[in-house]
Amino acid sequence: MFKNQIKIKALMLLGLGLLVASCTKEEADVEVENYGLVETYEIQKNLNAGVHGCVELVFPVSVTMPDSTILEFDSFEDAKSQLQEWKEANPDLRGKPRLIFPVEVITQDGETVSVENRLEIRMLIKECRGNFPPRPRHFRPCFKVEYPLTIAFPDGNTAEVENRVELKQTLRQWKIDNPDAEDRPKISYPITIAYEDGSTVEISSREALIEAKKACRE
Repeated sequence: MFKNQIKIKALMLLGLGLLVASCTKEEADVEVENYGLVETYEIQKNLNAGVHGCVELVFPVSVTMPDSTILEFDSFEDAKSQLQEWKEANPDLRGKPRLIFPVEVITQDGETVSVENRLEIRMLIKECRGNFPPRPRHFRPCFKVEYPLTIAFPDGNTAEVENRVELKQTLRQWKIDNPDAEDRPKISYPITIAYEDGSTVEISSREALIEAKKACRE
């Protein structure tokens, strides 16, 4: 009788072990399958960027992966694709991508800012709250700003930038030269913004840009 009880308990433990192993494998498969989407969501949420956030991220941006690989993204869609490819090639590696700072953002009222860390992002948008859904979905920018752009600096000077790389370089250099400045560079209007469907709109003022950003988030 006692031996039979031992056998029954052993079988129960074996079955439980197989069930746990099966669940663990299923969870691992789900993690691999959704890695690109989930991590892209986390990047956007941490920066409060994109259609659900308060700022637009200026690409390209780079991340360091758990194996020390550096990936550079040209868009959120590119980030999702590259992160997914990395995970599928490294299914047993754990960890999240780490964003490489500084990064550049355009706020909803037209300020152009180079930020050194997530704390600076939080301070920058402390009056603004994103409306991120609780689960990752397909994410995208609210809009893209068409180039060339003219950037107006607090001292009255201006600079014309022809592309995203020039914008990033210009903002970083300005921040290096003006580390204690309280005012920030701003976009000079009018500008043209392009939506995901290819349509474009001319924005004539800071107020119009704020409204365009709000409309994306609603």
